[in-house]
Amino acid sequence: MTPPVSPDIDDIEQRPLRLVVLAGHGLGPEGVDALAERFGEKHRCLIPLAGRPLIAHVLQTAAQHPRVASLAVCVEREAFDPIWDVLTRLPGRGSVALVEARGDIAESVRAAAEDWDGPLLVTTADHALLSTESVDAMAEMLEGCDVAFALARRDAVEAAHPKALRSYIALRDGDFATCDLYGMASARFVDAVDVFRGARIGGRESSRILRAIGLVGLVMIKLGLESLSGAVVRASRRLGLRVRAVIMADGTQAIDVDNDRTYAIVRDLLGDASSDGSESNGSETESARAVA
Repeated sequence: MTPPVSPDIDDIEQRPLRLVVLAGHGLGPEGVDALAERFGEKHRCLIPLAGRPLIAHVLQTAAQHPRVASLAVCVEREAFDPIWDVLTRLPGRGSVALVEARGDIAESVRAAAEDWDGPLLVTTADHALLSTESVDAMAEMLEGCDVAFALARRDAVEAAHPKALRSYIALRDGDFATCDLYGMASARFVDAVDVFRGARIGGRESSRILRAIGLVGLVMIKLGLESLSGAVVRASRRLGLRVRAVIMADGTQAIDVDNDRTYAIVRDLLGDASSDGSESNGSETESARAVA
């Protein structure tokens, strides 16, 4: 693996990041990825979206971000060649590695962080709408905490697309959607990624929330009695870590390509963004807000 790029002396306070992209099989209950199969691919990350492979969208955002000095893609070895082909077409900066996906998320991230001692961000290959502003917000938060995870309020998600999501985490202070963007100050905290990734109420996801905030916290969430700040405090105490939530003002950050419906939504949103052609004029005063 190529050594990570060292930060400039003048930029020493802004530590460089490694961004880990989870691109392994997302198999359904029958052992197949229905969306990938529809496009004749074995891996969802390689299906075409807006004229290029799905994974190319998140990789381009990472490759062009000044704080992302190192990029690691976790995927099955059979997909190395096509993903490397995608990488060679992107602007080159920092180090890049392809890492064979392991049996679970934590092991994959741990393998991707093997020679890196700085902060890490973790996202997924189907997070085609990942924005530079989201990476900025998470990187800033990681300067003062151990673990951070991104959320978006329901009204922000529905403003981006009214039918994008069908489930939210209902808390006392509002409904929230998880974003597939998680961070840690170093690889020492990698196990926390498996706790927070995809934490939705119901079924197997409840066990992840149970691990993070305990039985009382889980019951309070299901009863609508827990606030976001209260849940974050519970998680910090239970895990023995400084946990923070980052609320993204941009609701698109909670929308991934999971199935035919969300594929169409993301395709349309990407089309709207490219046809708009406008840059931010600074009128948005808050792109993300932290919750301690």
